[in-house]
Amino acid sequence: MKSTPAEAVIGFLSFSGDRRDSLKAIENFTPRQWKYILQWLDDAGLALYFLQKLKDERAGGSVPPSVLSHLEQNFACNQLRIEEMLRRFDATNRKFSDAGVHYTVIKGFSLVPQFCPQATLRHQADLDYLIDEQSLPAASRLLTEAGYHSKICSSSTQSVFVASGKEPARSGGQYSPHAPHAVELHTDIWDDDMHGVYGIPKSFSVKQSKTQHWNGLTFPAQADEDAFLLQVLHTCHHLFTQWIRLSSVLEIGYFLHRRASDRELWKGIEKRTGDSAVLRELVVIVTEMSARLFAAPIPKVVQSWSTSIRPGPRAWIDNYARDWAMGGLPVYEFSLFPRSKLALFLLHQYKSASWVKQSRTHHHQPPSSRLGRIAWFIKDDPALLWNADWWRRQHLFRRSVFYALAELRYLAEIPRWRWLNRANPRTASSIPWSSDSYRSKKAS
Repeated sequence: MKSTPAEAVIGFLSFSGDRRDSLKAIENFTPRQWKYILQWLDDAGLALYFLQKLKDERAGGSVPPSVLSHLEQNFACNQLRIEEMLRRFDATNRKFSDAGVHYTVIKGFSLVPQFCPQATLRHQADLDYLIDEQSLPAASRLLTEAGYHSKICSSSTQSVFVASGKEPARSGGQYSPHAPHAVELHTDIWDDDMHGVYGIPKSFSVKQSKTQHWNGLTFPAQADEDAFLLQVLHTCHHLFTQWIRLSSVLEIGYFLHRRASDRELWKGIEKRTGDSAVLRELVVIVTEMSARLFAAPIPKVVQSWSTSIRPGPRAWIDNYARDWAMGGLPVYEFSLFPRSKLALFLLHQYKSASWVKQSRTHHHQPPSSRLGRIAWFIKDDPALLWNADWWRRQHLFRRSVFYALAELRYLAEIPRWRWLNRANPRTASSIPWSSDSYRSKKAS
């Protein structure tokens, strides 16, 4: 079966298996396919990983010289961007420490080298911190004094501060050291109310940080167990918002490739998940996505959790996960019947399974949908109605077309989804599900 250009690239980036067929397909890309795939690589966060893989495999001659030059140029720009981000990162850490802010670095630079061999391979747009809620006012003030301005955020557990600069760019502009970045302050790892998914342990804390030494810098970061679980939750957050950057799945695969046989690590991860059936299933979903896309190994403890996963999530993993991940394009790109909304089949499995206080709402929290947030932002700041630049950035017409086509694809897929779940009708209905029922199932 002939693979698509994106599938050929994914096969080439895999952690095991024969890559010769994928490389042969890449060698035969047409100019039109290269134009598409270069943009796709940027949007997926995989462009610089692809370049490094070409170097590692000594396969630079397999791509046109213009393509190799384009990738090398973006890599050089990203090196300068990382240097600038590191400077700001160190300055922010010092200000937080001097002011007594209790914080832990999450994602970003803390992922090197466990999830990424070198920082210059990642396109980093944010500096992320988990902070003590009592430290939020002080941290916010320090960022404002440093020239950042607050941005409306769709999560009640997150505050976003944006550096002044040009608007976000694509087609290489995102790698510029002058492209904007944000600082995100998180008071919790998972916002229950954002997706209506409950049951994630509230056990991530700045008190559990370790000291990380990297690139001449010293800063508090998460232990490996928590870093892995946070990456799982970060990936699921994007999954439930119906888009994903495949680089996050690749980076989890890199971690699994290096640490899948580390028994002590996985004992620690098993302990950290506790009795949370939801968190264990999310770990299974993300690790199996990484295995199906990038041939990453699945640790034995996750394999054991996989045998107890409910039929609904299992049906989604087996029938939708890979195709959905491969179809994640930005909403301002045209795609006939895009697959983004197929993630709702999985989300509904956890919204229906949420047994805790689903009536809790945050009246001052924006809706999770993009179009809903546009209306919410206008209500909060009516002046946006006359802001032409803001309207242009919303890509309103393209978003409307995208969501209309995605909705048609979703509706057309419902009969197949129901057929896949026919063996267990309860999986597609709204049934209560708890850790107790999960344990009972395992015991039986």
